Amino acid sequence: MSLFALVDCNNFYASCERVFNPKLADKPLVVLSNNDGCVVARSNEAKALGIPMGEPLFKLRELIQKGEVAVFSSNYALYGDMSERVMSILQDHCADVEVYSIDEAFLELLFYRQTESSLTDYARDLRGKVLKWTGIPVSVGLAPTKTLAKLANHIAKKRTEEGVFYLTPGHDILQELDIDELWGVGSAYKRRLSAIGIDTVAQFAGINEAWMQQEFGVVGLRLLKEVKGFPCYGLEPPVTERKNVMVSRSFAKDVYDLDPLTEAIAIYATRLGEKLRRYRQTAGVITVFLWANRFKNKRPDGLSCFSRMVELPIATSNTNELIHWSVAMVKSLYEKGTNYKKVGILAGELKPAGRLQTNLFVPETQLLRSAELMKTLDQINQRMGRGTVYFAACGHMPDFKLKTEWRSPRFTTRWEELLKAE
Repeated sequence: MSLFALVDCNNFYASCERVFNPKLADKPLVVLSNNDGCVVARSNEAKALGIPMGEPLFKLRELIQKGEVAVFSSNYALYGDMSERVMSILQDHCADVEVYSIDEAFLELLFYRQTESSLTDYARDLRGKVLKWTGIPVSVGLAPTKTLAKLANHIAKKRTEEGVFYLTPGHDILQELDIDELWGVGSAYKRRLSAIGIDTVAQFAGINEAWMQQEFGVVGLRLLKEVKGFPCYGLEPPVTERKNVMVSRSFAKDVYDLDPLTEAIAIYATRLGEKLRRYRQTAGVITVFLWANRFKNKRPDGLSCFSRMVELPIATSNTNELIHWSVAMVKSLYEKGTNYKKVGILAGELKPAGRLQTNLFVPETQLLRSAELMKTLDQINQRMGRGTVYFAACGHMPDFKLKTEWRSPRFTTRWEELLKAE
């Protein structure tokens, strides 16, 4: 018998901050996005205060000044390392693991003749080991399909004290769950289902399969079968090649002038080139994005997002080429008077770097020399430090510093920031 388990870290970013500061155990806590812009993670106590996801920092100033909520800047080095530790424990205790996100993983449990009791005991033991060895609390949902396991995890987190729930098709609790609590059902699906009187997961499970396929296609049919207990999705294999690579960042202050925008995109194009070369890939298409400050938008039309895409003559990871095209796109998108908050560059149609594709106007020797130049540039910066050698388009300062007023130490990845016992 095959069974799926979804292990999900509870309020992951907030839990990582609490591991090294137990005084925060019962205190409302929020974690902010890049440049301390808005809330991207909340503890249960912060949710109880009514702080919504995406709340901008300036709306929390009063709560922070009163000491009613603890606030932290994003500490991705810490969160990434803690995630690896949690996933390592799961992989040590189960042979088949799909790391679904930074704080979630699906497990396929191939246990022969196991009872519901023995499986929930296994989940409790696994949950206890993760908590003991990392300090991160997790919830575990068990079910015969991935969709039901996701729903079981939601129940375990919201409706149980022990954080473990075993969900079977036709369980009575499905009558209490709204249809939008089901993985894969968004607002459009919910409206269409509500129009025919389908408001709960139990009602959804009773839909005729032929009608479901006719109205919602194969994807809808698979969702229905999963809810009924017939697995349609197995574990996904690890991603070995990336389909897209993006570099973006918000500014600490709104930017009005073109020069800082072109310097920023040149820096991000440099980072993009480094990533592509690290992954041994080249980009066939790049897209540049500009975002206006949506909270303080000064545009008469109210628009806040602008983008432009270009198909490159030859797929490349050459920093000079990426800077050339991205700066040109920023110049074409820029409008005087707009207060820009964020800029980014996305590489698509990625190809393996080893497949050299030329054209009539670019000789092969030129591409090979370009590759050698980038290799030398990377070696110098790796040996001497990032930004030792960079293109003049990046300006006099080789990076835009993140605003991290409340960042905690990177306890697990920096020797100089190790926790000290006194």
